[in-house]
Amino acid sequence: MTTAESDARRAGQEPMLRLVNISKSFGEVKSLENVNFAVWPGEVVGLLGDNGAGKSTLVKIITGYHRPDPGGEIYFHGRR
Repeated sequence: MTTAESDARRAGQEPMLRLVNISKSFGEVKSLENVNFAVWPGEVVGLLGDNGAGKSTLVKIITGYHRPDPGGEIYFHGRR
C-alpha cells in the first residue's frame, strides 16, 4: 500500500480511478487478463513493462479508445 493510498483510506476517500478485472482480447490474442488497478488522490503512478505486456492497451481502455471485454468494470471518482 502506498502512502497516498493509506492517507486516502484514512480520510475515507475512494480511488480517483479504479479498474476491476479488466480483460481485452483481439481475436485469439489476449492482451490483458483480469487487471486490477487503482489511482488514489495525490498519487503519481508509472506504468512499466516489457514490449507486448499490454501497457498501451490498458491506457487505451482508460482513455476510452478501446472497450474492455465484458465483465470488467471501470470507476472514475466512484462512478461506474
